[in-house]
Amino acid sequence: MASLSLPKLSFFLLVITFAYFSSPSAAQTKCNIRSVYQLGDSLADAGNVIRTPGASIIFRANQAPYGETFFRRPTGRFSNGRIIIDYISSAFKLSFLNAYLDRRASFSQGVNFAVAGATALNSSFWAARGIRLPTWNTPLAAQLGWFKSHLQSTCGSNCAQTLRSSSLIVMGEWGGNDYYNGFFQKKQLPEVRTYVPFVVAGIMKSIKDVIQLGATRILVPGIYPLGCLPLYLTSFPDSNANGYDQLGCLRNYNDFASYHNRYLTRGLASLQREFPNVRIVYGDYYGALLTLLRSASSFGFNQNTLLSACCGTGGRYNFNFRTVCGSASVRACSNPAQYVHWDGIHLTDEAHRHMTDIVVKDMLSRFGCTV
Repeated sequence: MASLSLPKLSFFLLVITFAYFSSPSAAQTKCNIRSVYQLGDSLADAGNVIRTPGASIIFRANQAPYGETFFRRPTGRFSNGRIIIDYISSAFKLSFLNAYLDRRASFSQGVNFAVAGATALNSSFWAARGIRLPTWNTPLAAQLGWFKSHLQSTCGSNCAQTLRSSSLIVMGEWGGNDYYNGFFQKKQLPEVRTYVPFVVAGIMKSIKDVIQLGATRILVPGIYPLGCLPLYLTSFPDSNANGYDQLGCLRNYNDFASYHNRYLTRGLASLQREFPNVRIVYGDYYGALLTLLRSASSFGFNQNTLLSACCGTGGRYNFNFRTVCGSASVRACSNPAQYVHWDGIHLTDEAHRHMTDIVVKDMLSRFGCTV
């Protein structure tokens, strides 16, 4: 977010965890998670970017029809309803995380620091490579600064014990915007691949930072299969006539996402050896989304609109970059629960629900939770 097919090991882990864990809600008593902290980008943003001064977002998550299915109003989430972190919080019987920049909100059960458009690496790194980022970019380092400030103001010297005994950190996903900005500004795949070691190194450094703060349970999601997103299918079509797989996804961009995810998992394995008393878990968002696409009918999705956006306008994938979801003239489909894709790059409430079922069950086993 290297072939399109799921790694066999990941597939068997999913099968095993489905067999042994009947309900993610068992996590509250078995894992003792009482607070969750989320860092990331628009896949996890719960309203920070709409409160960021000067932010100008392409997808207008502060306007209808965003949020219409569950919240009945726009909340700043880039979906028609809940996002993955909402479902993760619910799995632990916690309230939804509020956006850090919502100063009137309660943070008693954790905080959401994610900001749409955020990159893993600072803007200076990208400027040195001729890639321009918005001035309001809130990269991983800045979100970590928010996290540390929040801890200092709420628990002070007791923070390490709180994080160690009863907290979960969700680190990302990270990298999607770093790579997208490169592709959008005409960088070719071979060059963008050279960015991967730097992006992953930035993620590894940040994981070490939260470990030093006391965190002992960390979920680190990988990136989506980029070639299956309407935004990529429309904006970056393969020049190779044979560049599409059996689902209609772009092979080259999925191969790239797999490359990032493999690099990330190797880094996590190294960190796990360095910190054997910390549970560092890879969140297979890539595999979870492909599972939905490959078995769409069994999850209740419409096979005929598998790669189309519910909220959009025009073309084969119902996506037009000039007129996106949230624009005054754009309406959502009448049956979003039958769609995987919401606006061309973000997913529907229903897709998030099924993906979380897969990821949380895998996460519980790896965190050593018992049922």
